[in-house]
Amino acid sequence: MLDVHAPHESVHTWKSFFIHIAIITIGLLIALCLEKTVEFFHHRHQAREGLELLLREMNENRNTLQKNAKINEWAERQHRADLGVLQRLRAGALKPRDRLIFIRPYSRLVDSAWKIVHESDAAPYIPYDLMALYGTLYDTQQYVNQEANSASYELQRATAALNTEQENMSRDEENRLQGAIGNQNISSMTAESYDAKMTELGGDQNLLRLTPAQIDRLEQGFQLAITDDRRLNRFYLALGGSYDEVVAKLK
Repeated sequence: MLDVHAPHESVHTWKSFFIHIAIITIGLLIALCLEKTVEFFHHRHQAREGLELLLREMNENRNTLQKNAKINEWAERQHRADLGVLQRLRAGALKPRDRLIFIRPYSRLVDSAWKIVHESDAAPYIPYDLMALYGTLYDTQQYVNQEANSASYELQRATAALNTEQENMSRDEENRLQGAIGNQNISSMTAESYDAKMTELGGDQNLLRLTPAQIDRLEQGFQLAITDDRRLNRFYLALGGSYDEVVAKLK
């Protein structure tokens, strides 16, 4: 802030008075203009930093989306295989290595940068159409997160009959296995290695103890899971298109 001081000489005439007022007014206007200019460039700088932050977060989410899409593809294949296992179980033709894989990993799409930028003083200095585009993007992300979480929850409910935790498995070991999937580099993972991880998470299984009613419930659950797989795939494709739209806007 700039301090504006009036002249020290005494005011004896109207002319001197008006000169005195003019000097104070001009000084205040200069001070305010300088202050607003500094604020403007500061907020412009914050806006540039905010856009860089949003771009980094979007690229992170794009990578996460690709990972989730690949897992979703493998999960659908697993759920169809589960139906085959249940059919063989009904027919009394279960194979020695038949197992039910019912884990659905999902990595959440984050929105920390959006919350920071959207609530900051820099937001008004970012073009409105770009902020609106980001707003739509993050609304879509939130919806995809909710749908993926709901699909996972419904699958767990449908497979409640499978008490498949290994008897001596500690909670720490279970968390370690879950983390191994979340941190896995999907690009270097094959469908076979993914199946092996999911099988490990499934623990010991004694499918012969399942009742006909439980088998019915499991079949319904895996059929619903396949429907969710297809629905999530459409959501992932739509969200990927939204990411591409933002990238095109930034060019």
